[in-house]
Amino acid sequence: MIVTWLAGKSSNDGICALQKSIDNLNKALEYNKNLERKYLEEAAKRLEEAKVKHRANDREGSLFSFKTKVLFERAAQDFRDFQISGRTDLILLEKLKEEAMERLRKEDFTAKKSTNVFIYFCLFLLLLNYFGSF
Repeated sequence: MIVTWLAGKSSNDGICALQKSIDNLNKALEYNKNLERKYLEEAAKRLEEAKVKHRANDREGSLFSFKTKVLFERAAQDFRDFQISGRTDLILLEKLKEEAMERLRKEDFTAKKSTNVFIYFCLFLLLLNYFGSF
């Protein structure tokens, strides 16, 4: 930590970790979106199946298909709800990343400033040592 301070370097491990979290959250949201789409397609298939069975006067089969359709729609709604909370988390992570990058920019400026102070201090000590030997 002191070496990085003296050298004027700053670590951006936090930003890398935030970016990995953002990437993983984006992958999870995409996966959930695909699952939601799959469940909605299954619900549409079950509705068509229920219509066909209703026309064929198969009351029990039609009712079963309709109940299955409702279950698929509930599962799709659960994935949709998760996506909403995931999007809010994604927005928060992106804000944190931007704040960390802004802090890093400011830190770079102060690190360069402190490095210059350190160099001038060392130069002062060398001059003091040189002129103190007379």
